[in-house]
Amino acid sequence: MSNKIILSEKFKSSSLITRQAARELFDVIFESDTNKIILDFNKIEFASRSFFDELNSKMNKIKLLGKNIEIVNLNENLDKLYKIVVDVSKSKSSISYSSVSKASVITI
Repeated sequence: MSNKIILSEKFKSSSLITRQAARELFDVIFESDTNKIILDFNKIEFASRSFFDELNSKMNKIKLLGKNIEIVNLNENLDKLYKIVVDVSKSKSSISYSSVSKASVITI
């Protein structure tokens, strides 16, 4: 069984701007009894990079709880922005820092 969250109805807006909005969304997801959640972006015309960054971060944490989140109906521009945020997040997680003597080394 899945739970579909229509974001334009949940937030009563066509824009998702704040990190707080993503946190509120994941409070609902965390409390959901279902393991599959569909986030429907139908009628969402704008979402900020901050919103997507927080969304991506929370999605990674929710997956650890065994919940599967599917994103549907992203318009072309939002899809591009979301993919950029995910790619940047992946590249950040592949950077490691180590200290050698008094010099810092960054491995990419």
